Amino acid sequence: MRIGMVSALSVLLPLIYSPRPAAGQFNPASPQSVRQDESKPASGGLWGKQVSSTPEQALDSTLVALKEGRASQSHLSQGLAHAMMRLAADNRQPPWPVLVSFTDKLTRELTGRQLNNAQITAMRECLIEVMRRTGTSNAGLASRLQQTLIGIGIGSEKTQLVVTDLISLREAIQGPDDSPLLRLR
Repeated sequence: MRIGMVSALSVLLPLIYSPRPAAGQFNPASPQSVRQDESKPASGGLWGKQVSSTPEQALDSTLVALKEGRASQSHLSQGLAHAMMRLAADNRQPPWPVLVSFTDKLTRELTGRQLNNAQITAMRECLIEVMRRTGTSNAGLASRLQQTLIGIGIGSEKTQLVVTDLISLREAIQGPDDSPLLRLR
């Protein structure tokens, strides 16, 4: 009995006394909201160690999970939003609602679709480029995403909704294009 209590205490005490951010300092959208080496909530109210990964690895895992479609669309959307936010520079993070609007629409269309490796790679590259300032115009990036989504088999109306949110997200990160608006197909 004592051995069981000692074991339980040795597991629980570090969790109880580990530092947590104050309520006013916690931002779930921040990539620093969960350090790579700290505990985070797991299912059933338990705490567990987060597996250390790069933002790109987290994005890859989420895209594979979308393909498998085993988790809920809401859970996948949140995972994708967190993975994408980790890709953004600290001074270029978009507003959380803008990012989640995009990931909600994208995951709704991709969940359960049997993407091949080339489609996953194209989607990955596009999502990384969305979150980082690059020389690519917003319209050029939107066109690439549009072509990728149509190639996956998503209809033009649904593709247009995702692309519109991509442009809003990209403008929140790097501002609007200086080029004239292009009509997306």
